[in-house]
Amino acid sequence: MAVGCSSDPKPAELTTITASQLISQRWARDELNHFAVSFNSDTLIGCGVQNDLWKPVETVDRGFTRSTYQLTERGNRALFAIDLKESGKLHEITLRGPYHFEVTNITPGSQPEIRQVEIHWEIDWGKTPAELKACVPKFELSGSQVALFKLFGLEWRFLSYLKPEDVMAPPQSAAPSLDTI
Repeated sequence: MAVGCSSDPKPAELTTITASQLISQRWARDELNHFAVSFNSDTLIGCGVQNDLWKPVETVDRGFTRSTYQLTERGNRALFAIDLKESGKLHEITLRGPYHFEVTNITPGSQPEIRQVEIHWEIDWGKTPAELKACVPKFELSGSQVALFKLFGLEWRFLSYLKPEDVMAPPQSAAPSLDTI
């Protein structure tokens, strides 16, 4: 056998097409497709109650009454979770989709078999329930995520999304230092 030759097939590099297909497959199984958006709105709570997306509930815990909001049956079809603030600041709603998305970048991860895939997503406005459209502007229903992919043998797998603090900067090209110029 010649040195440096191998009959083992070389794994294919992760492409935008492959990454898109793997993400779509997981989303089709209702996996890893719940995206949270945070925004300010003075009218969101009232609009959601009026459109039967959520309802006010009171919980008593150790003698203290806490007022929150709970998704209704209709709200559960459009949203996965809500965290609404009486102040109108930093409401968070977690969407169920469906979405349109685009892979915008693929970078190496912490190990040779890891890739970070940046995607930009937006809600499929044509399939968004009218009640949600009435309460949340379209521009609020989009965002960016970084997906983690790992090579297992010859196969790439979509594992999870990374928290912003866990995203690694892409490796820098070797630029000459000022000492050698």
